[in-house]
Amino acid sequence: MNDDLATLKMRFEPKEGLVLKLDRQLNAVRFTSCGRFLLAAGHDGLIHRFDAANAELPELKPLAGHNGWVQRLAIPAARADTPASDVVFSADSWGQLRCSSFIDETAVPRWAHPSAHDGWILDLALSPSGKLIASCGIDRVVRIWSAANGTKLHEFTNPDWELLSVLFAPDEASIVAGDLSGVVRQWDLSTGKVTREFSATSLHKTDRLQEVGGVRRLAFSLDGKRLLCAGTKPKGGGNVQGIPAIVIFDWETGALSKELELGKEGDVYVTDMMFHPDAFLMVTISGNPGVGKLLFQRPEDEAPFFETTKMPNCHSVALHPDRQQLAVVATNGGSNGNGRSLDKDGKYPGNFSPIHLWKLPVAANS
Repeated sequence: MNDDLATLKMRFEPKEGLVLKLDRQLNAVRFTSCGRFLLAAGHDGLIHRFDAANAELPELKPLAGHNGWVQRLAIPAARADTPASDVVFSADSWGQLRCSSFIDETAVPRWAHPSAHDGWILDLALSPSGKLIASCGIDRVVRIWSAANGTKLHEFTNPDWELLSVLFAPDEASIVAGDLSGVVRQWDLSTGKVTREFSATSLHKTDRLQEVGGVRRLAFSLDGKRLLCAGTKPKGGGNVQGIPAIVIFDWETGALSKELELGKEGDVYVTDMMFHPDAFLMVTISGNPGVGKLLFQRPEDEAPFFETTKMPNCHSVALHPDRQQLAVVATNGGSNGNGRSLDKDGKYPGNFSPIHLWKLPVAANS
């Protein structure tokens, strides 16, 4: 796209739609590749399902089976050479990894590993072919599994730091994982050896006894030529302060090509990012209580062409296959973690995560 920012905004600016108000907190949201369902990962151990074929998105019976917070969801992409998939891969804070049907909530899981990791699984990634799934977590291990039957195929250890993010290379021959220190390592799947390291250490800071930041999200550009590492440029710990940022590397050479700063100090973390098929990023940001953003920006630009701060503390973004619907998981307004916000009965109300639905203009030929 060679459009200027004003033209991009006119072509892609979303409009606010429904808000789904649940009574619990959520971590992630994804549309299924068939477009019929919206799935949300809950702190209650459930995968919440919504009927995306209905304009009102009524809630359906959820998928059960997790014990801790459901942290990540991964859904196979639609492919011309394979039948449509009806499965969702999910991981939780107790270390469980599951593969379940998102259509039949009564079906037993296709496979499940209650202790896939020793503790919190922080990220999942499907390979481009959909045949492999990778997981990583606080046990500092990356594991590669068969998506079909859950067989463990590879295991790579990063002994010094928690692993926060994982992603397959476009050719599926290697895997990259980002850690708390801001380093991204590439493992060759055939040899099991680390072949490269990418230093995104501007995304990390030691503040007194606290390690702040890390590579929270990873993405490849649509042409596979750039690796994007997202998090925050930390300024201090405690109530973490920092500038949400994306560090971009040239995949072929490994050279640092650009750093994008996506806000100010109190905006803090990039929490999710994905590419729109028209090659711009859709990014969610969460910072100080009540501070959240959704923005659209091309990696080559210095500023977003769309940005909204109407949703507090945004955690996840998902694009419907029709490119005309966008879902964002945020936090309820007025949330407060220090107990001062009491209701009329003197009780501390829990937070919840509304899902904001946005309408995008009809996709134009690119």
